[in-house]
Amino acid sequence: MGFLKLTEILKQAQRKFPALSRRLDEAEALGRWELAVGPIIAKHSRALRVQDSMLWVEVDHPIWKSELHHRKRQILEILNKGRTADSPSPAPGKSLPDLPPLTDIFFVDSKGASNASKGASNASKGAGNALKGTRGTRS
Repeated sequence: MGFLKLTEILKQAQRKFPALSRRLDEAEALGRWELAVGPIIAKHSRALRVQDSMLWVEVDHPIWKSELHHRKRQILEILNKGRTADSPSPAPGKSLPDLPPLTDIFFVDSKGASNASKGASNASKGAGNALKGTRGTRS
């Protein structure tokens, strides 16, 4: 009797339990948050959970919340990219959901967001610098 590789065991479990496959995809999307938004914006935001295909993200300032809202579709594309490429084929008689794991993002204020001690000018300046870095050119 031989031992199976852990990856093979996971693939079998995903085939048998499609909901597990979807939850693993959602967890993977949470792990790609910094990649999707970049290190500067990631310092001011945190992916919290996925619920009903919606990513919940905590944001520390309204300026960053606005910036993320405007980039929502771009972020969703990055987070959902490649999702189906690694999905295992379903077990006989079962099918895997063909929906992307994330269909929307809900931004929530952090507990200290109402605290004005950080100042809107610093957040605004940081958002502008973050945008310059993502465009690849300086204005």
